[in-house]
Formats: sequence, C-alpha cells, structure tokens
Amino acid sequence: MTARVTLTPQEGQGHWELTRIRDDLYVIITDFTYRDSRVEFVPGDGLVQFNFKMSGDMTYDIDTPGPLRFNRPSLHVWRQPLGIDMHEWTAANAHERWVAISVRPEFLIEHFFAGDITLPAQLQPFVAQAAGAIDYAVLPLTTQMIDVTTRLIDAPYSGLLGQTYTEALALELLCLAVGHFCAMKDRPSEDYSERELRCLEAARALLVRQLAPAPTLSKIARSVGMGQKALTRGFKALYGETIFEFSVRCRLRHALTLLHDRHWSVDRVSEAVGYSHPTSFATAFKRHFDMRPMDVKRLKLPAVPTEG
Repeated sequence: MTARVTLTPQEGQGHWELTRIRDDLYVIITDFTYRDSRVEFVPGDGLVQFNFKMSGDMTYDIDTPGPLRFNRPSLHVWRQPLGIDMHEWTAANAHERWVAISVRPEFLIEHFFAGDITLPAQLQPFVAQAAGAIDYAVLPLTTQMIDVTTRLIDAPYSGLLGQTYTEALALELLCLAVGHFCAMKDRPSEDYSERELRCLEAARALLVRQLAPAPTLSKIARSVGMGQKALTRGFKALYGETIFEFSVRCRLRHALTLLHDRHWSVDRVSEAVGYSHPTSFATAFKRHFDMRPMDVKRLKLPAVPTEG
C-alpha cells in the first residue's frame, strides 16, 4: 500500500511517499523543500529506523546527549521507544532527500540473525528490550547505499510496479545496512581512541548544559582534558558541525523554548542564553529560525523541549 503527500505551494515543493510492505516494512521516500522552517512532533513507536539521508538539514531534540543535527549524507539508525516522544526541526529551504525504512526489532532478528550469524555489538541496543531512552547511531553511507537510495528517490515507476520496485530496493538497502554493521569493529571509530571519544562527548554535554555565558574554547578544552586543535577537529568530524555552531544552536533552541513555552520577554531570553544585547540575540535568532523572536508567540507549535 502506497500513499503520496504533496506539499502545497504555501508549504514548499516536493513530496513524501509512504509505503507499507505487508506488516514488516514501512518505507518513507522524501524529495521536498519546506518554504519555512518547521517543528513537528514525533511520537515513539518502538520501531528500528534506518534513515539513508542524501541531503537536507534536520535536528532531533533529545535530552542526551543533546540536540542531534543531521546535515550531511549519512546513515542514521534510530530506535525511539513507545512513550518517548520528541520534536523534529527541519530547516527552511533545505532540500530533503532521504529514504527511511522502519522495521520491528523482531523482524531483524528473525530475518537476519536467526541462524549462525552473530548479532553485531553496535546493533544490539536496537533489537534488545526497549529501554527508556532513544538509541541512535550515525554511519557513513557506502557507494552502494547511495546508488540504491538515489534509485528509490528517483523511481521511474508508479502503481503496482512502483510498489514492487520499492519493496525490492528497500530490502536491498536493509541488507546493505545490516551488512555494514556486521563488517564494523566494536569500536565506534577507527580514528579516535576511547579516551578521545569520551572527551568529545563531555565537550558536547558541557555545551548543552552551559548556555550563559557560552564557554570559551579554552575552557572546554581544559574541562575535558583535550588540546584545542584536537578538540575542534574531532568535534567537527564526529558531530558534523563546529563547536561554535553547536553552541549557538543549543542556545537558540533553548531561547525558542523560553519564548514559546514560558512566554518570557525578548530581553530576558537574550540574557538567559548568553547574549549581551537583545539586538544581537534577535539577529542571531532571525538568521537561525528565519523569524523574529517576537513572532514566536503567534506560532501554533507543540511544546518545544529544553536541550537537556
């Protein structure tokens, strides 16, 4: 069963295509651009999602380790337990092209690991008993994944033939993703030691906690026990954005919460997120969200969570 949702000119351009393959696979194929940035509520469904992202700029709000931004080609593996909800922020004018395949954890075990194939350590959290937190992993796309994802997004068929084509390529993508996990080493990165990874995670957590004043690079480096050059290079490589970009995004997301949920004044919010002058804050807010702080109160958005 397949359904297509086409954006109106007021929303932007492009479409979402949703396909259910029996009761085993749920496939979402996207090729769209929102005219304005958008916050959407995402309820937890307990499924494991493999998101093959080709382009776009999307941020997930979770408590630990803080907001996750996906703005470059990569494979996101995601499990959001039932009852654990979050918000998803999509940037304005970002061309979103990705394929998401959601499956039950039992499906993965039954179809990929029922024999003598050992379940990879990095995939275990996604198929184990659901915990009270969101599990995720970010991996590079292989050339095969890019090829199959592109063919799915640009599928030349429709109707019953199109559904069969989607099913075939979705299963191929799922095989490629699981095979990628099987080929990986237990260590999350071949480029960084366990200590360096812990330092980088601590730096990210510090940026989430300390919003005003924003910590300087030298302070972060001293706090986590890492050199400034190694810290800046590792942070960018691991998280896809600079320390400054992540800090600004955390502070402005918190500002959005204070404006929308708590109805604070612009001056008070500006001070709370570390800006010395409301004008500087308003400029940064407009650049990030494509709207002025004073416009937030008129938006009909679901409650925006804090950053952790």
